[in-house]
Amino acid sequence: MSTGATTTVYLITGANRGIGLALVNALAAKPNVAIFAAVRDPSAFKHSAQNVYSVKYTSGDLDGIATYMGSALDTPPSALREHFEINTTGILVLFQSLANLLRKSATPKFIPISSAAASLTAYIELPAGYTCYGASKAALNYIARKIHFENDWLVCFPLAPGIVKTDMSRANREMDKTGSLAPIQDMIAMEPGDAALRLIDIVDGSTREKDGGEFINVDGSRIPW
Repeated sequence: MSTGATTTVYLITGANRGIGLALVNALAAKPNVAIFAAVRDPSAFKHSAQNVYSVKYTSGDLDGIATYMGSALDTPPSALREHFEINTTGILVLFQSLANLLRKSATPKFIPISSAAASLTAYIELPAGYTCYGASKAALNYIARKIHFENDWLVCFPLAPGIVKTDMSRANREMDKTGSLAPIQDMIAMEPGDAALRLIDIVDGSTREKDGGEFINVDGSRIPW
């Protein structure tokens, strides 16, 4: 995200589905904003709002969904590599690609979407097989926190959206052999649009002094690393 004299500019990756699309839709209704929706195939992404512009993302893989669920004993290395490529490497490449543009903003922010599943203390005892997902998001958290300390001109922190009703959460539910995810999803899962509004409030109100380098939840609380 960057802020110009009169227009706030947002870049949303994975904008063709789920939370990404919900963020685009919510931001499009705000005044004085321009949204760049980064997708693999812009020709397949159409949006009615005049302040939404589709852009082709060619570095890394941010459109994909990695959904393998399994214990550490059962997890194939190929599944782990896929999760890291999408959830970790893709974000690093994105930051490297955007750094020069962000430097030109008066209030530059780089805020990757993480997950509470990345916590090494809060939820790691949950039986669900988050070996790949949790590990790749924990690595993302390290990178985001490292970016914070290395760039004193930038607001950067990992932001967890909570449990949201998306294709990925539905796939995880189906693949979860422990049965521990379903009751949690039934109790607290949010619609993408509701999650998007809460995420935008946090992003818009964030500052380096208050939020930089923290692991922040969708409700504004801090998640333990």
